[in-house]
Amino acid sequence: MKVYTYKEVASTQDAARRAVNDGESLPFAVVAETQVAGRGRSSHSWASPPGGLWLTLALAVPEIEVVRQAAMVAAHAVSIAIERETSVATQVKWPNDLLCGGRKVCGILAESLVLSDSTTLLIGIGLNVNNPSPSEQLPRMTSLRRELGHPVSLDRLTTVVLDLLVTDMRQLAEQGFSPFYGWIMDRLALRGRQVAVEFNGQRHDGTLVGISPTGSLLLEDGTGSVRAIDAGSIYEW
Repeated sequence: MKVYTYKEVASTQDAARRAVNDGESLPFAVVAETQVAGRGRSSHSWASPPGGLWLTLALAVPEIEVVRQAAMVAAHAVSIAIERETSVATQVKWPNDLLCGGRKVCGILAESLVLSDSTTLLIGIGLNVNNPSPSEQLPRMTSLRRELGHPVSLDRLTTVVLDLLVTDMRQLAEQGFSPFYGWIMDRLALRGRQVAVEFNGQRHDGTLVGISPTGSLLLEDGTGSVRAIDAGSIYEW
């Protein structure tokens, strides 16, 4: 697999999208030392200074449903890579974050590019590794260096993340979400907590009881009724 590395890009996600439109063979990855216009879900900005892992993997998928589930499967890949290389434990915050000690260490952005005869998954990873700890400005953020007290081999971690990411995305495309369901349920952040989920101006409150076998968030409203939510931003009360 080709890996394109850059000193600086606006966004690895946008660079990968342009490469697909220009006819680049799949799969490939884009990795940058810095992003000057990194972004997360809902066009939120993502600070991307040197020392972090900023990458996008582009690969063909058989159907659009894979894209909806890809962020949580990518969280599995990144979490396993972190544990193998650093022994730092993480939790999955639905739908697209990894937490260390309740603080965000990684954001994931899954997007699709649908052409006339194919669907391409663009899976973006923003992982705070050795970059300066954002905790002073953003107390809910952390980095692996902050958690460990020492730097991590960024080159080694990048290789492991990419290898696991390709493996997991191919398994998702071939076998669906079920191989990852149990692992994510075991590591689901805020499970049993009172949360609010907001999407398109609507808000749903309740107890987070888990995820469905297809990756939807399951929210109990207090009357015993459980609602499945496919998208949104989640906040603890």
